[in-house]
Amino acid sequence: MIYDIYENNMPAVSFYLPEDILKALREEARARRTSVSRLIRTAVETKLDLEKRKKAKDELLKVIRSARLGAWDELHQERTGESSDRS
Repeated sequence: MIYDIYENNMPAVSFYLPEDILKALREEARARRTSVSRLIRTAVETKLDLEKRKKAKDELLKVIRSARLGAWDELHQERTGESSDRS
Protein backbone atom coordinates (compact mmCIF):
# COMPACT_ATOMS: atom_id res chain seq x y z
CA MET A 1 0.00 0.00 0.00
CA ILE A 2 1.19 3.52 -0.73
CA TYR A 3 0.37 6.20 1.80
CA ASP A 4 2.17 9.25 0.38
CA ILE A 5 -0.93 11.44 0.35
CA TYR A 6 -2.55 10.18 3.56
CA GLU A 7 0.50 9.56 5.72
CA ASN A 8 -0.11 12.64 7.90
CA ASN A 9 -3.70 11.52 8.61
CA MET A 10 -2.70 8.17 10.09
CA PRO A 11 -2.84 7.62 13.82
CA ALA A 12 0.53 7.39 15.54
CA VAL A 13 1.67 4.40 17.56
CA SER A 14 4.59 4.39 19.97
CA PHE A 15 6.60 1.37 21.00
CA TYR A 16 10.07 0.60 22.28
CA LEU A 17 12.90 -1.02 20.33
CA PRO A 18 16.32 -2.15 21.46
CA GLU A 19 19.00 0.36 20.39
CA ASP A 20 20.69 -2.08 17.99
CA ILE A 21 17.41 -2.78 16.18
CA LEU A 22 16.63 0.93 15.90
CA LYS A 23 20.11 1.59 14.56
CA ALA A 24 19.69 -1.14 11.93
CA LEU A 25 16.27 0.26 10.97
CA ARG A 26 17.69 3.76 10.58
CA GLU A 27 20.52 2.47 8.38
CA GLU A 28 18.09 0.46 6.25
CA ALA A 29 15.72 3.41 5.94
CA ARG A 30 18.59 5.64 4.87
CA ALA A 31 19.72 3.08 2.28
CA ARG A 32 16.18 2.83 0.87
CA ARG A 33 15.64 6.59 1.07
CA THR A 34 12.55 6.22 3.19
CA SER A 35 11.53 6.79 6.79
CA VAL A 36 11.84 4.36 9.66
CA SER A 37 8.08 4.51 10.19
CA ARG A 38 7.41 3.61 6.55
CA LEU A 39 9.89 0.74 6.77
CA ILE A 40 8.17 -0.61 9.88
CA ARG A 41 4.71 -0.11 8.37
CA THR A 42 5.71 -2.01 5.22
CA ALA A 43 7.14 -4.86 7.28
CA VAL A 44 3.97 -5.12 9.38
CA GLU A 45 1.74 -5.00 6.28
CA THR A 46 3.82 -7.71 4.62
CA LYS A 47 3.63 -9.92 7.71
CA LEU A 48 -0.14 -9.50 7.97
CA ASP A 49 -0.58 -10.20 4.25
CA LEU A 50 1.51 -13.37 4.53
CA GLU A 51 -0.58 -14.54 7.48
CA LYS A 52 -3.80 -13.86 5.54
CA ARG A 53 -2.47 -15.79 2.53
CA LYS A 54 -1.37 -18.71 4.72
CA LYS A 55 -4.81 -18.86 6.32
CA ALA A 56 -6.50 -18.84 2.89
CA LYS A 57 -4.15 -21.57 1.64
CA ASP A 58 -4.83 -23.70 4.72
CA GLU A 59 -8.59 -23.30 4.22
CA LEU A 60 -8.29 -24.26 0.54
CA LEU A 61 -6.25 -27.36 1.38
CA LYS A 62 -8.84 -28.30 4.01
CA VAL A 63 -11.63 -28.08 1.41
CA ILE A 64 -9.63 -30.06 -1.15
CA ARG A 65 -8.81 -32.78 1.38
CA SER A 66 -12.44 -33.08 2.42
CA ALA A 67 -13.70 -33.32 -1.19
CA ARG A 68 -14.97 -36.71 -2.24
CA LEU A 69 -13.00 -37.42 -5.37
CA GLY A 70 -13.67 -41.14 -5.54
CA ALA A 71 -11.42 -44.11 -5.04
CA TRP A 72 -8.08 -44.36 -6.81
CA ASP A 73 -9.29 -47.22 -9.02
CA GLU A 74 -12.27 -45.16 -10.22
CA LEU A 75 -10.12 -42.13 -10.97
CA HIS A 76 -7.50 -44.20 -12.75
CA GLN A 77 -10.11 -45.92 -14.89
CA GLU A 78 -11.71 -42.57 -15.79
CA ARG A 79 -8.37 -40.95 -16.70
CA THR A 80 -7.28 -43.99 -18.70
CA GLY A 81 -10.55 -43.92 -20.64
CA GLU A 82 -10.17 -40.21 -21.39
CA SER A 83 -6.57 -40.69 -22.49
CA SER A 84 -7.53 -43.45 -24.90
CA ASP A 85 -10.24 -41.19 -26.41
CA ARG A 86 -7.54 -38.69 -27.43
CA SER A 87 -5.75 -41.10 -29.78
